[in-house]
Amino acid sequence: MVNNLKGIRKKLFISYLSVGIIILGMFWLTQVVFINKIYEYYKINQLKNYSEQIVQAINNNNEMLISELIDKSNARVIAITENNIVIAGNNRSHGMRGLGIPEALLHPTGTVKVVKYEHPFLHIEYLSIVKPFLYNGKPATLIMSLPMAAINDSVNLFKEVFWWIFALTIVAILFISISMSKKFTRPIQILKNAAHQIASGNLNVKINYREDDELGDLAKSMNTMVKQLSITDKFRKDLIANISHDLKTPLGLIRGYSEMLLDYYGEDKEKREKYLNTVIKETERMSKLVDDVLQLSKLQSGMVEIKEENIDLEKLIFETLDIFEIQILEKNIEVKLENLKLKVIADREMIKRAIINIISNAIASMENGGVLTITSQLQGSEVLIKISDTGCGIPQKDLEHIFDRYYKGNKSGTGLGLAIVKEILTLHGSKYGIQSQEGVGTTFYLTLKAGK
Repeated sequence: MVNNLKGIRKKLFISYLSVGIIILGMFWLTQVVFINKIYEYYKINQLKNYSEQIVQAINNNNEMLISELIDKSNARVIAITENNIVIAGNNRSHGMRGLGIPEALLHPTGTVKVVKYEHPFLHIEYLSIVKPFLYNGKPATLIMSLPMAAINDSVNLFKEVFWWIFALTIVAILFISISMSKKFTRPIQILKNAAHQIASGNLNVKINYREDDELGDLAKSMNTMVKQLSITDKFRKDLIANISHDLKTPLGLIRGYSEMLLDYYGEDKEKREKYLNTVIKETERMSKLVDDVLQLSKLQSGMVEIKEENIDLEKLIFETLDIFEIQILEKNIEVKLENLKLKVIADREMIKRAIINIISNAIASMENGGVLTITSQLQGSEVLIKISDTGCGIPQKDLEHIFDRYYKGNKSGTGLGLAIVKEILTLHGSKYGIQSQEGVGTTFYLTLKAGK
């Protein structure tokens, strides 16, 4: 059985078994090796206690108590005066006949003595307590004797019972050692198996070990690690998928126009510039695609933490509009700003990115002039922000897909702008939505926590 155990389980098994054997060995020493001395010491103390009580009862002339104490002691008892007159005993009528007590023990001096003597005729060994005392002011002696055979019989009975206890204890120690070693190594085996699965690429592992101990803490740490690895792996896969999907079209166009330039030998400057401008335009679009894909993948991975701060809303809107100044002038768009002197709490760069994407869509929807309106309103602990345009609007059937990745409707672009907006606002716990009517325009609304 032990040979099948390995590593920690084997060490634990041996440790438990060793402790059990040590305890059993100590028990063996007390119950087998030293049991004779221990039991003899116990009987001596017992006889001493009885001797004190019997002497007190003799001096009180309490015959009933004397008789009761003698019966309880299971000893041969005799109390005699210095003139060998029997005061008390098991059988006073027979005096000292048959006791076989050595003459030297009958009239001791000093304190209580413990002696062993052998009966001169029966050859039975006795353990005796010899206690001198005063009876009616005169010296007397109390002798209490137990045959050593009775003590040895009790000890032998203890020893016989001990070997049964020893056998059962060995079985119990083996069982407990195996059970406890399995119990303590089971969670380690669970953690080991989980680690192997993680190493082989399985990130769906969940360690179900809920004990409140060090191994429980390790299991929680490993679950957290697996979760983070899953997020990172998802981010990696999404990033690769998004980039491979989004870069195919611009790369194809760049390659196509580049090949046309290589094949073109004429002096048509206009056509050459057209091809080169297309290459540049597609390169810029590819760059924006990479930027948007990275941003969206990062937001969707759960790896981004928002850094909230108190923001001047009006200042943020002005900074954003400055980015679109040329487009606003080229398209002759009128900008209306209302009630923007408010503070909001948000991650400045993220919210700026979201507002840029929303305004970019609004400007793209207005071809020949129009009005871009940005307003805000304090509503309790929140600020409601509305960005409206008088552009072409969005068909009702497309509204439910407006935040989907790669949705473009009838517009150009990467199709990732509003998907990024959605992720940013979700991180901020914002309420947001779109109201639109074809030929009338679109209003995008969102809420942010009010600042101070």
